[in-house]
Amino acid sequence: MTTDIQVGGQFDEPAPFMGSQISKVAAESIIAAQQGLVSQGGQSLVEAALLHDAVVSPGIIDVTDVAELPDEEYFGPLLQVIRYDGLASAVEMANDTRYGLSAGLVSDDDNEWQYFLDNIRAGIVNRNRQLTGASGDAPFGGPGASGNLRPSAYYAADYCAYPMASMEGDDVVLPGTLSPGIHL
Repeated sequence: MTTDIQVGGQFDEPAPFMGSQISKVAAESIIAAQQGLVSQGGQSLVEAALLHDAVVSPGIIDVTDVAELPDEEYFGPLLQVIRYDGLASAVEMANDTRYGLSAGLVSDDDNEWQYFLDNIRAGIVNRNRQLTGASGDAPFGGPGASGNLRPSAYYAADYCAYPMASMEGDDVVLPGTLSPGIHL
């Protein structure tokens, strides 16, 4: 399915799901990050490629066996997969970063959700919804280097609290209408 994601320019028809990076340098940095992770022991599951100008196709890399995983945010279509044993282990690995903007859990188990909610260190925490992003009406910030712990919108005046944005669904379901550029 990842290889079927339509990538292109903002005026392309049909509309792509995903557009270009901010610059060619940014696009090249995603390819360089992928190559660096592979050279450290990562396994490319879907290889990201520089298509043209600053357009990069999405990539997926299994970094489970990378001995010292760089603690970096990659602002592009490069998904890192880390295999784990149990939810507690996954949460521990997710919290082992200097970042903390967003996290998400896809699960029908209410106990798993409660554990995740109680133990994850992130400013945006979603269940059975997209794993990133937040409404402009909700807090946005999060602990760590990727956030500033400064919520926006209505909560902007309340900098003394530690609010958490969350979206939750009872069931794991695909949306009724897929975004442009996604075909099943």
